[in-house]
Parts: sequence; C-alpha cells; structure tokens
Amino acid sequence: MRERKNGGLRPEALLVILLIVSILVVVFSSALPGRSEKGEWTSRFLLGIQRFFGEAASRVKNLFGTIRRLREMREQYEIVLDKLNDYQGFERSMIELRRENEELRRQLGYSKAIEYSTVPARIIARDPSNLFSSITIDKGTVDGIRTGTAVTAFQDGFFGLLGKVVSVGKRSSRVRPLIDPHHYVAGLLQKSRVEGLVEGLGNEEGELIMRYVRKSAGELINVNDLVLTSGLQSLYPRGIVIGRVKEIRSKEYAASLELILLPIVDVTRIEYVFVAENVRW
Repeated sequence: MRERKNGGLRPEALLVILLIVSILVVVFSSALPGRSEKGEWTSRFLLGIQRFFGEAASRVKNLFGTIRRLREMREQYEIVLDKLNDYQGFERSMIELRRENEELRRQLGYSKAIEYSTVPARIIARDPSNLFSSITIDKGTVDGIRTGTAVTAFQDGFFGLLGKVVSVGKRSSRVRPLIDPHHYVAGLLQKSRVEGLVEGLGNEEGELIMRYVRKSAGELINVNDLVLTSGLQSLYPRGIVIGRVKEIRSKEYAASLELILLPIVDVTRIEYVFVAENVRW
C-alpha cells in the first residue's frame, strides 16, 4: 500500500488489511480437520470481527462521501452567493439611475417655465469641508458656457440663485456660490418691493445679508419674506429667488436696515444646475 506523507496508512487501507487478515484466519480455521467446539467459537468470533470491520469500512466510506458532497455544496453556495451580490449591485445601480432620470425629468420640466435659455449641467466636484469653495460642473466652452454667466438651481419648489461661473474649460467650469462674501447682487423683496444689495456673510451658516434697505420700509418687511433678483444695474434676469428673510436688524445710528437672509438654494444638497446662456452679472 502507498504510504501517506506523514508515514501512516490511510484509514481505508488499514480497514482493508484487517478485513483480509480476518478472512484468512477464518478460511484457515475452517480448513483444519476435526475442529473442536473451541474452534467453532473462534470461527464465530472472527466472523463477528469481519462483520464489524466490514460495517465500519462502509460507514467510513459513507462518511468520506458525505464530506465530499458537503464540500461540493459549499462551493455551489459560494458561487450562488457571488451571483446574488452581483444582482444586488445591478439593482442598486438601476435604482440610482432611475432616481437620477426622474430628478432630471422633474428639473427639466420646471426649467421650461424659465423665460431665458439655460444649459443644464451636473456638479462633478466640490469641497465638502469648505462651504465657500467653488464647485465644478460638467459643461464648458463647447456647451456655450462663458465666464460670469449666472447659475441657478431647482430646490424645494423654487428656482433659486446659486452663483456664477468664474472659470471655464473646454468641458467643465467652476462656479462660485452666492454665499461667498465677495459676491453682490441687487435684490428686491417680493411683497413690499423694497430694494437692497445682497452679499454673502461668509459665516458657517451660509447666510446672506441685504444692505441699504430704507428704514421707512421696516413695517412692510416680515420674517420669511422672499427676496428676488431685481435685475437693476445688471444683465442678470429679474425675479429669481435669492432667499428668505431670517432676521431684521435696525441700528439707531444707521440710515438703513440690514436683513439677514437664508439662501433658497442649499449648495451642499444640489446635484444639478442650470447655467443661463448669454446672461452675466
């Protein structure tokens, strides 16, 4: 018999050897003349040993077969599990694509109400650690985008002012958000029609401030009033929502009011934007 690498015999081989030895002893005993009663008991004993080892060999064989089948079943299970993971990945991709398509259809549907022509674009890069940093969109000069062009976005039922294009590449552009403290735009309160100048405050809350609001209009202004673009002294279109009044500040020594605004567009939640064609500010 071939020995195993560790020097011992395999269990199957050992059982076979014992079985052969038992058979030889029984045959030899049965061949002797004049067997005594003691010899018969010996023969029966050896026959019992033969049956025991035969059954043991059969059980060992079945055991090894069961182990082999379990190993095959495990391999098949792992293959099925891998396929299931692939299908789940496909399902997630399909859900995300369906969500994006629905969002695009919804935003494009609302964009039809805009009085000026726009180019839809997708945000492809941003710095989440810096609220005032520029964001990158996937449209550039080949799509008709130009520096200084106004950028809007749809959120929570409003088309709001997001910012403007500050640099343009062939297939991408950088947009600086309105909440940047170096941006200014002429604003108009929707209800009272009072005008002022809106700029970013540069704080962590992303608030805006509307300056040069005449004090005599204080009774006409309320918290949550909408502020729109006025279109004055600018090519920027009139009537785009900038934000809502959060706080009204009136200082005794100041000649005008200051309104703290919350922008209508949360730049951290936006995925798609609309760049106004041939409209600069």
